[in-house]
Amino acid sequence: MKQKIALEGLTLALVMLACQLVLILAMGTVWFYLAGADAGYSSLYGGGMYWVPQALFTLWVLRRKVTAESVGLVLWDFYGGAGIKLVTTTGLFTLLFGAGIEVHVASFFATYILALVVQWMVSFTLNNHY
Repeated sequence: MKQKIALEGLTLALVMLACQLVLILAMGTVWFYLAGADAGYSSLYGGGMYWVPQALFTLWVLRRKVTAESVGLVLWDFYGGAGIKLVTTTGLFTLLFGAGIEVHVASFFATYILALVVQWMVSFTLNNHY
């Protein structure tokens, strides 16, 4: 039973990452057609700034097979994943803005914030159902 729940959690996490990636690509396409190539690329940068750390966090947290003996380590995995996400996000922002890459600010932050809000909405919805 626990293995089935773990498999469902992994599947749900991977589906969520795939849906976020599709959302980011769709937003990049919309910005590309509405405001040009710079806005489209900036939108992809913004979405990537959210998606890459989230993917690393998800992979880190879900890498361990949960057993009765490893239950106490799950919290450590979440803390480690949060640290990886923080360091990766900070590093990506530093890399992008430190390299002097010009971005279309509206499309960059709109896509970043949209990906973040979608993650929150899905998390809150799932917490109320499971």
